[in-house]
Amino acid sequence: MSGAKAAMAAVLACAWAAVAAAQQLPIENIQLRGDRFRGLAYAEMTPEQRVMLDHTVNSARAVTNTTANGPFNVLLRSPEIGDLSQALGNTIRFSSGLSGKLRELATLMAGRAWTSRYEWYAHARYAKQEGLPDAVIAAIAAHRTPDLKSLSPEEASAWRVTDELLYTRQLTDATYREALATLGERRLMSTAIIAAYYEYVSMILNVDRYPLPADAPKDAAKALTPLSARALLRKTEGSVTARPPLKNEDTERALEALRARISVEQELPAPMRDLARNLVMTHWNDPPVEAQRGRVQRDLRVAEAFAVELLNTREVGDDTFAKAVAALGERRLVNLIVFLGYSNIRCAQKALAGVECSF
Repeated sequence: MSGAKAAMAAVLACAWAAVAAAQQLPIENIQLRGDRFRGLAYAEMTPEQRVMLDHTVNSARAVTNTTANGPFNVLLRSPEIGDLSQALGNTIRFSSGLSGKLRELATLMAGRAWTSRYEWYAHARYAKQEGLPDAVIAAIAAHRTPDLKSLSPEEASAWRVTDELLYTRQLTDATYREALATLGERRLMSTAIIAAYYEYVSMILNVDRYPLPADAPKDAAKALTPLSARALLRKTEGSVTARPPLKNEDTERALEALRARISVEQELPAPMRDLARNLVMTHWNDPPVEAQRGRVQRDLRVAEAFAVELLNTREVGDDTFAKAVAALGERRLVNLIVFLGYSNIRCAQKALAGVECSF
């Protein structure tokens, strides 16, 4: 078995271990939802898609999600990579060492930063169930600083870490020192990675314009208002110096397995991976992102326009989406989004270490 395949097997085995002894949930009658990516039904899926669907439903996330709602309908367009992506999500969420309240706070911060309405709809409920105060949830939705005194020191630190990472793309020395003392290395790293991971999930949901369920409250679609370009990015206040990188072996294995598979040339050609990587680095190091390639092949030009619009505005218009699907096809477009999301997580790790993003 090759190194990449061995890594993949280890990641998937870790993600499925928690439910290996549990009774399997049925998936044959699942009808997925979607908008730009049509909702798939089990009966029309390929064997590879059915495997991914089974691994998605019968996994650790079954505690909150038994129907594969969320980003998975989109990821099924590239089922082998989608399977590694859902395994990564399980690893990040359930091997983090964070309490449910801390995990959901970091998730809400990412959903707010990306105005991801379905992510907010789903996780605001989970956050409330975990005990996050209504006033704090409302403040995050309104893009206001919550009453940090109403939170525990760990929760206040998690808010400061995610706020800085999401809106300045850096983490100041002062915030880092406080969070390290309050959260410890593992939970500090997990807080940053969960926020970056849910930025990636928001990319998928926003590109699809993923619909709320039919029984959602009438005002759910209006829970978040889009943030202005000025609100999306502010200057860092305080010094930022290099720090020792923090690592979680489970997360590293999952990220490496995803990177290895998506780096297969047939899945996403090297020029497109280079393009996505460079755009995400610019997004973290020197935003906003601008198209700079000039005369290049059409597929690369279309991919660049798609990625630039998504990173700068947190969504893509109908024309941009239609051109991207026509030029790349659904599978390669999904792989491009996945690579953007993977690169975003890697940049968050660099910011946590107090250095510019580089690969």
